[in-house]
Amino acid sequence: MCGLAGVIRAKKAAELAAIILHHDQHRAVDYAGIVSSDGVYLPRERGPGFVSDVFTGEMLDRLHGKTAIGHIRYPTVDDDPTRDNIQPIKGIFHGREIAVAHNGNLTNLKELAKLIPSELRSTSMDTEYILRLLEAEESDNIEVALPNVLRLLKGSFELLVLLPDRMIAVRDPQGSHPLAVGRCGESYFISSETCALPSVDAEYLGDIEPGTFMTFKEDGYPESTRYAKAEKKQCVFELIYYGHPASFIFGESVGRFRMRLGVELETILGVEGADIVVGVPDSANLMAKGFGKSGRSGEDFTAIYRHHNGDRTFIAATQALREEKVVKKFTFAAEEVKGKTVVLIDDSIVRGTTLKIVIAILMRMGAKEVHVRIASPPFRHPCRYGINTKSYEELIANKKTDEEICEEIGATSLKYLPMSALHKLVKTPDEFCFACMDGKFW
Repeated sequence: MCGLAGVIRAKKAAELAAIILHHDQHRAVDYAGIVSSDGVYLPRERGPGFVSDVFTGEMLDRLHGKTAIGHIRYPTVDDDPTRDNIQPIKGIFHGREIAVAHNGNLTNLKELAKLIPSELRSTSMDTEYILRLLEAEESDNIEVALPNVLRLLKGSFELLVLLPDRMIAVRDPQGSHPLAVGRCGESYFISSETCALPSVDAEYLGDIEPGTFMTFKEDGYPESTRYAKAEKKQCVFELIYYGHPASFIFGESVGRFRMRLGVELETILGVEGADIVVGVPDSANLMAKGFGKSGRSGEDFTAIYRHHNGDRTFIAATQALREEKVVKKFTFAAEEVKGKTVVLIDDSIVRGTTLKIVIAILMRMGAKEVHVRIASPPFRHPCRYGINTKSYEELIANKKTDEEICEEIGATSLKYLPMSALHKLVKTPDEFCFACMDGKFW
């Protein structure tokens, strides 16, 4: 998963883009890049790591202009260290510079490779196919060329396209990931999540509609163009894990949705007589709060704290890094769990790395029992649309039964939220993608 930022008609646009990316940092931590426009040229700055570490004042000073696009990325394919796999990427569109930033995963690369062979590509990112296809278009009108390219793409793609005189925001027909629009005075802002908009004093106007692109020019109102019929398949994992609890995604408050997950989980799979309910920080905190709301399964209590200078283990690049980060990122309130029956709440189990270590620490601290409750169905299938799970072998729920997983992670018991309950909790289940859980890919 990646994060996008766009700023249109604002002073110090690049600095504002960096602020948006900073507030979307929970989505990706490996790379950050910004391209701005001064009306003629598109200067680019980028680097590996967190936004706050990548962009120095000197770099931002080189990003002139009132329009900018930014990108934060974690790789969903193995990176080639000899290539510049940092977005946005730049090219030439009929004599003018152009830049593209992409959140998502294209699923028809074999077909696209026939149109854009390897010798024409300088990166190993699927995003480059989009750029090269645009460069190859006969029309020099971007509003004509862009739909022709978009109709060739399959999979998930939320895009920002920058030219010297305009910026275009694109959402795929499935609306698989969010792309929010905000406004402050005459300035417009794009963000992968609404939680970033208040940081630039922008009011949330809504999202780019699935199957449309919106053009922002140097003056006037933005113009929306439909290029494909909307066929919504919104990623439910955005609500369960990826989205910030302060965000509004797919018409839902993420925080309130996670509270409802916890309430439903306790209603179906409560643990009578438990002492405390503990969430695995941070994404499960509100789920634990919901689980403990009735008091039937113990008191909701924060007994695990996360160091916020660390990044999320789920999006770490390798298994060794994940295990190291689990140990470093949590602090435990030992006296609160000693001698108690603990209900441990988490949003999902992907590889089992985090829970296995957390449960072992709780047991060493004297917990009598640790009952694990997961606020989503088992994650059994690799995602094709932007989440970094490359193979079935990585997914513990694909290889083992619930009982075997329970034994491997060292829990007293393990239960998952049923799929029927998750369907009930989203407003329009037919418009959501559950493929990582049910294998129904689109």
